[in-house]
Amino acid sequence: MSANKKLGQKWIFNWFFGFNEIPTSEDSLTYMKSVLCCAKADGVLSAEEREWVLGFCASWGVEDWVIEELKTYEANEPIEEVIARSPQVSMAQRDILLCAIWACAADRQYHEEEKVKVRQMASILGVSEKVVEQLEQLYQEESALQQKRVKLLYPEKSPY
Repeated sequence: MSANKKLGQKWIFNWFFGFNEIPTSEDSLTYMKSVLCCAKADGVLSAEEREWVLGFCASWGVEDWVIEELKTYEANEPIEEVIARSPQVSMAQRDILLCAIWACAADRQYHEEEKVKVRQMASILGVSEKVVEQLEQLYQEESALQQKRVKLLYPEKSPY
């Protein structure tokens, strides 16, 4: 891995999650498989949901094999079995739930079945309903702030 890619990994993990170390590719794969299982809870893993997961994971600078495996992952496994594969993923309780909410809503709909699956994952991880509701509110706030930022930066249109 190049020094620049490593620098990017350290930066994104610290900026987004507050991590001082970079998770392994195996942990990143398990994390994102869990997220994809939530996104498919409505019976459909939409192209937008998968693309959001692939893009977010790629921004972490993971190895190519992780992205390749996620491209074809069916997301049909029981969520508790996926989470159990990595103690580190189990410790990422709140951030994995927020990531799952973002992925579920990537197709512009956060379906009731997806909300139920996110709550199931929260229960497995020992996170309360109140915290899940706070994370859903944070998603709403971040989404609105993202739209505000883009509109302020490019009121007419993006140069790209």
